[in-house]
Amino acid sequence: MENNRNRYDEMLGVPDGGQFSSGTAALLKLAKALFYLLTIGIGIMLVWFFTLGGFFIVDSTRESVLLLHFGKLKAQYNEGWYWVFPYPVNTIIKVPKSNQTIRSSTFMPADRKSLLERRNEGEGGASPQPLTPGKDSFLLTGDNSIIHTEWELVYRVANPSQYYTTCLTPARPLDPDEVVKGPDGESLGTRGATTLIKNLLDDAVIKVTARWNIKNILYDRTNDYINEVKVLLVKNLSDRQLGISVESLSLPVKRPPLLTIAAFDEAASAGTQAAIETENARAYAIETANSAKSESAEIIANAESYRKRVVAEVIADKVYFMKLLEEYNKNPESVLVSLYSTTLADSMAKVKDKFVIGLTPGSRQELRLKLNPEPVIKKNQDNTAKDQKP
Repeated sequence: MENNRNRYDEMLGVPDGGQFSSGTAALLKLAKALFYLLTIGIGIMLVWFFTLGGFFIVDSTRESVLLLHFGKLKAQYNEGWYWVFPYPVNTIIKVPKSNQTIRSSTFMPADRKSLLERRNEGEGGASPQPLTPGKDSFLLTGDNSIIHTEWELVYRVANPSQYYTTCLTPARPLDPDEVVKGPDGESLGTRGATTLIKNLLDDAVIKVTARWNIKNILYDRTNDYINEVKVLLVKNLSDRQLGISVESLSLPVKRPPLLTIAAFDEAASAGTQAAIETENARAYAIETANSAKSESAEIIANAESYRKRVVAEVIADKVYFMKLLEEYNKNPESVLVSLYSTTLADSMAKVKDKFVIGLTPGSRQELRLKLNPEPVIKKNQDNTAKDQKP
């Protein structure tokens, strides 16, 4: 150790025991300490490089992992744990599988808040102003009307490799798109996967809206309108092979311009009232028709029942008379006496007082009368009163 110190002293030109000998010794100690620390750091980095530096776990329910080898896509991992040489040899890109949401307000006016709140006054309490091209955005419908819409798209990445290579996704796909600036530092917009998908959505909305009228979009066939936009959007995404699957597309906001919103509300109210009246009339017509059918069926059923009863009675009378005729042909006197007796009994059944006077020649005739007979009605009333006594 002493020899080494003398050697350094000779190299520095410092005589043994000089005034700089203590400083030189301290500098040498510091250099040795730094050398040891550097050696330890390099060793730790080498251990990390060949162990934890390239180790990663892939959860198939949450994400897919793309492996870039010197910047070129090499493999895709969907499940399990892996080890690769870390950066700069390999780069790991994690693409989430969860649903992503894009909200497009491209076709809304500058005073979006007043339109959403359906207020009849603009910012600062002033009356709403006509739309200004370049400032206020809107859509033109097939019947030359103006409409504002706001869309919400929910999608997921179905093919991570295709999504990354086609959309030029950044190393962290969930990060906002890159803001593009002009020569003077002004913002020219954004560039990235979200911007690309949003532009494709806006393109589909413009094309479909140009074929529809505003009444169908706002009131009558809103769901059909949304479905047609969705179909065109899916086609656009498929044609460009973006590796994206559309989960849902909704239209949270659909409004006419603020200046005309009151007129549209009145028209919608009148249309609703007309629909209610039409439905009531249709219900009344159905009810009346059903009632008429019911009455008609009842009348027909009663007539059929009466017809069957009359026919049955006629048939029964016919059978009776045929039997009677047969008996009459056999013994006319007996039949006549029987018929006379039956007819007399039927006719006398309704007579209250009956007197029978015989006309036998040469015999003594007596006529016995019951004086002051008790009325039958009175007797019946007395029996009824007795029955009602407690």
